[in-house]
Amino acid sequence: MRQISTSRIVRLDPATGLSCLFRPLPKSKVRPTLDVEYRPKHGGLTLRFSAREALGMPEQTLLLTLLELAQEHYAVASRSAVVIDRYTQGIGQDLWRALHESQIAADGETLYIRTSWHELAGRCGSQGGRSQQLREAQLRRLCEVVVWEKADDAQRSFRQSRLVSVVHGSDLRLHLAVNCRLAGAVMGSLYAQVSLTERQMLATDTAQATHAFLSTTLRPGRSVPIGIDTLMHRLWSDAADGIPEGTLRARRKAVRDSLEAIGALPSWTVAWLRPGIAEIQRSKGGAEVRARRSQSPASAIPDRGGSTVPVPATAEHFDATRFLVGVADSPRPGTMVNEPMDYRQRGDEKNPSKNNELATLEAAVLI
Repeated sequence: MRQISTSRIVRLDPATGLSCLFRPLPKSKVRPTLDVEYRPKHGGLTLRFSAREALGMPEQTLLLTLLELAQEHYAVASRSAVVIDRYTQGIGQDLWRALHESQIAADGETLYIRTSWHELAGRCGSQGGRSQQLREAQLRRLCEVVVWEKADDAQRSFRQSRLVSVVHGSDLRLHLAVNCRLAGAVMGSLYAQVSLTERQMLATDTAQATHAFLSTTLRPGRSVPIGIDTLMHRLWSDAADGIPEGTLRARRKAVRDSLEAIGALPSWTVAWLRPGIAEIQRSKGGAEVRARRSQSPASAIPDRGGSTVPVPATAEHFDATRFLVGVADSPRPGTMVNEPMDYRQRGDEKNPSKNNELATLEAAVLI
């Protein structure tokens, strides 16, 4: 098994992270279907995800682990060894066909991942026969997700693919590829930073979902006030009308407890401004870890009704045609380090438009 970085910073596509693709699911034998759309308020690229079964936190952990592996492969191997496109031969072609449902002429490029069930178990943090059965089901669900990317241009350009494709090799290894948009973030396009180390320190699905959303939204070194009701809407996305009051109270408590748990992480600070409103601050990395923990004033008691905090639509300004062309400013293989990065590395200092996109994403999270 490869050595794992202690920080385990994973590059995640912001639009995917801001969508409700993954959410806390109730314990049930039958999962709801997946039909999620991410539509920026001010136009841009629209994403739609559909599948037979909805995705929960275990599936998100597995996807982040696959992206971590792709990131490590891209950092140490030659480009020809890890990058897959429509011209690739051999097992790479099988993965490309599976990703694009036999549309071999599809544009774009992705990354080749080679791993094993044993390695995935170690990285995801669980072992045992039952755990592998669950992980096989999680990977199957990821592979069943169909992703539609529609550009807001005159041609209404679109691209369809699977979220993940997998081929079981004769060498008893797993050979995988991820959606081109996810791979683009790994290779240096616009990306957010999610720490798998921090994620595994959080005990509940709600805490992990909240951490992933805040990590996607909030750049290191920045802070933002956010309401509990806003987070509830982002995590569950179903309308409040018709939801039993007891369920709403339980969700509100789960979100509040999640913020307390995140505030206890070394790189995060959570201070309660007033009941139901918290100031979230994220440090730039391990060098600036704060000793200050989550602070709760005596008056900050769990909400039991009262006015509803308004939930604004998400705003984003992506280059609507970016997914139709190659990424010109991607770093070369061997130049990436899987360590904490400051906010300047999320975009390209030579390309201010990317930093503007990041600022717009941050502005989307309001109370």
